[in-house]
Amino acid sequence: MYIIFFAFAYIWIMMIVTASSWIQAAVVLIFGGALMAVVYYLLDTPGRKLRRMAREAEEDATSNDQA
Repeated sequence: MYIIFFAFAYIWIMMIVTASSWIQAAVVLIFGGALMAVVYYLLDTPGRKLRRMAREAEEDATSNDQA
């Protein structure tokens, strides 16, 4: 998962560096950053699901131990 994110980040940084003006670089920075945030959110979906399930299982185990 992270290799895709790092590859996209490298391309994004190269686009910022090679921009012809600072305005274009700022636009690429903003919109590319937003796109990277969405890509990271989508790629991390399975991880979030596993962490949520582990947290719920831990809460169930502690609530059963107290009862």
